[in-house]
Amino acid sequence: GVLLAVASKNDESAALEAIQRHPEMILKLEDFVAWRINWKDKADNIIELVNELNLGMDAVVFIDDDEHERQRVKHALPEAYVPDWPTDKTQYASHLLSLRCFDSLQISAEDAARTKMYQAETTRSQARGHHVSAEEWLAASELKVTVQRLEEVDLPRVVQLINKTNQMNLTTRRVSEMELKRWCENTGAAVWSIRVSDRFGDSGLCGVLSAAVDTDTQDAVRIVDFVLSCRVIGRTIEDVMLHLAVQWARSLHKAKVSATYVPSERNAVCLNFWMNSGCEWQEKDSTFVWPVDQPHFPPRYIQLRGDTPDGHGETPLQRAEGVRALGI
Repeated sequence: GVLLAVASKNDESAALEAIQRHPEMILKLEDFVAWRINWKDKADNIIELVNELNLGMDAVVFIDDDEHERQRVKHALPEAYVPDWPTDKTQYASHLLSLRCFDSLQISAEDAARTKMYQAETTRSQARGHHVSAEEWLAASELKVTVQRLEEVDLPRVVQLINKTNQMNLTTRRVSEMELKRWCENTGAAVWSIRVSDRFGDSGLCGVLSAAVDTDTQDAVRIVDFVLSCRVIGRTIEDVMLHLAVQWARSLHKAKVSATYVPSERNAVCLNFWMNSGCEWQEKDSTFVWPVDQPHFPPRYIQLRGDTPDGHGETPLQRAEGVRALGI
């Protein structure tokens, strides 16, 4: 689940040839999601890599055998983690294994496939240049979104997304698996997992939507978790998630859907989506409202399938597939 990238001062052609052809090189080019191999400042190269991969600087671990380069990155990028490194090369492997920054209690299927997912994103970005408009590009991407009511097998990945996603995250609340299950049982809340794929590859389970009947008004469905991996931000999956919440509210005969934005240091991109969602913004309490009697349709170029609630706003594809609402 750890992404590998290269920030190296070298001639790119020579370095890439060594990676691919050197007999003692264990890692090959396909093991890396990106690289910056040139004679520029490594801190600048790291900034470019982070922006390209749409990550936070606090997700970076910079390993280098040159003390000068380590100190430069420490000084320039204090959010990045720069571990000390032994001068004795025979200690490299044991020192790497001693680092705790890569430890994880669980490895999901999405973690294991993360490198391939980012490589597919690179191909996706390169192909985008051939299309005039964003909508034309998305239509040509053959986007498929599969929604499913929460199942036990997906619980670890769903909780991982809720706890680790910072950018497209409505409230950035953190929960354990048991807490999420108990919350659903006590409130009757619904939780959906969101899977995304297109002609370039499968992004796996990369989104979570949860909603519950508002206990204060009883006439509204309140969105609690609105979470989407940074890998798929900008593909209008967010509109599908809002559509799903409106459908569920309609199936329960509620009057509106509400979503209260809780700001954090990194979720401004989520606020930007909601400000442009067409919802009414109640600035006093940072709540966005969609009246259920106003139809909400998902983007026409997305193939939507799975366990979506029945409602008057369903798409022809959904009606053809006979979608249904399932309990948790």
